[in-house]
Amino acid sequence: MKAIRKEQVLEAYQEYEIYLASLTTALKNEVDAHTPIAPGKWSFAEIILHLAEWDRFIREERLPLLKAGAEVAPFPDVDAFNAAAAAPAKQMAFSEVLARAQKERALLAKDIEEFDEVQWNAAFKVGSRETTVSSYVAGFLRHDAHHRGQMDGFLHKKSSIL
Repeated sequence: MKAIRKEQVLEAYQEYEIYLASLTTALKNEVDAHTPIAPGKWSFAEIILHLAEWDRFIREERLPLLKAGAEVAPFPDVDAFNAAAAAPAKQMAFSEVLARAQKERALLAKDIEEFDEVQWNAAFKVGSRETTVSSYVAGFLRHDAHHRGQMDGFLHKKSSIL
């Protein structure tokens, strides 16, 4: 994966927080926030909560391990992790989902901000694959962008119907 400057990550995180705040007006009510974006897909609430859980996972279970020469276990079962991460959204108010996502992203940004240049570019292994902290975090930005594209597509389709 391609490396990225720490400042770019922090800017992307700030932009994501602005995007989350914009959803309080883009989605008119709880029904909109909890309606699947397409058949067989998650709702905004589920997508955002699962992203928040990945932020928590990275912050608590990965960042402390990401040091030069470290060997880190591969991800947990991604499908099971995602399902467990998204499931509580069905019982949560959308404002609670947004608050949790904003909190987790802010905490992750704070931790990333504390990485110095050497730490940021430190090489380590995930399973048998070598990567750097920078590239590892960049992969999660692509994950964010994938889901943001899904959500934006839903909002665009919804606005063109009205």
